[in-house]
Amino acid sequence: MPDPDLIITTANDQADVAQILYGLSIRGVRAKVLEAHKKKTDRYQIILESPTMIQLRIAKESIAGIWDAILDEYGRAVTVDGHCYFCQYDVSSLPRPTTCPECGINLDSHQARRAMRDGKKK
Repeated sequence: MPDPDLIITTANDQADVAQILYGLSIRGVRAKVLEAHKKKTDRYQIILESPTMIQLRIAKESIAGIWDAILDEYGRAVTVDGHCYFCQYDVSSLPRPTTCPECGINLDSHQARRAMRDGKKK
């Protein structure tokens, strides 16, 4: 079981894993993939291979940008008709970045966009 502080992110899709590892590698961070053993979590855990403080900091500061690149086609977690993906509140007239006033989720975050892409309600 890896140290939870060394888990940079998790993923279910091999293509996402490959992009995450590449994104980290071009930033000089070496990471590896472990399969998660819990059924309620994502299938893969991306952890650092050489966990120095600077490597951990670079990885944690980089992961949102890497997910942003992966989720580029999902601008925010909003349905086609302008409603919050999670609670269906009409957010079409709200400026970006958008936090849904009904459920409080940041609809521009990579976590929300990933949940929408993967068909998960938080």
